[in-house]
Amino acid sequence: GKTLQTIAYIHGIKPEKPALVVAPATLVYNWQKEIERFTPDAKYLIISGSKETRDKLLEDVNEYEFVLTSYPLLRRDINKYRDIEFSYCIIDEAQYIKNRKTMNAVSVKKIRAEHKFALTGTPVENSIMELWSIFDFIMPGYLKSARQFSEEFALISDSNEVQETLRNIIRPFVL
Repeated sequence: GKTLQTIAYIHGIKPEKPALVVAPATLVYNWQKEIERFTPDAKYLIISGSKETRDKLLEDVNEYEFVLTSYPLLRRDINKYRDIEFSYCIIDEAQYIKNRKTMNAVSVKKIRAEHKFALTGTPVENSIMELWSIFDFIMPGYLKSARQFSEEFALISDSNEVQETLRNIIRPFVL
């Protein structure tokens, strides 16, 4: 559902710049299949293969509507993405950036994009700080700094009033 909705949205608005999709390696080809099935006229590019192949593919990203890559390859190639601006950066299975200090999180947060989406069915698995890391990707600063957020929400998350406050803050951005 989330994949198809995202593909339909991007294809429907036809942005001038490509949309970057970062997904677990096991799901990159699922994105390809969904694009081919539901938007067969969409041009997409999968960034994979050897370093030399990926470097060459990245030279032509602006010719495509969708650019698909995996978290591990993005981490390896992040310096090559420095000069590319995307219309959208969509991270699939956003729990892959739940720890703000991991290379997954650091790398996706370096992507230059006009808009950012985080797709996940499980925004919080172990700690409310995972939610902070995802929001730090889509809207840096919205939930304040990690320290401020932790002091305000994570350390006292058993309070119903605090939980309701946080729910109200994020509700407009969670579908």
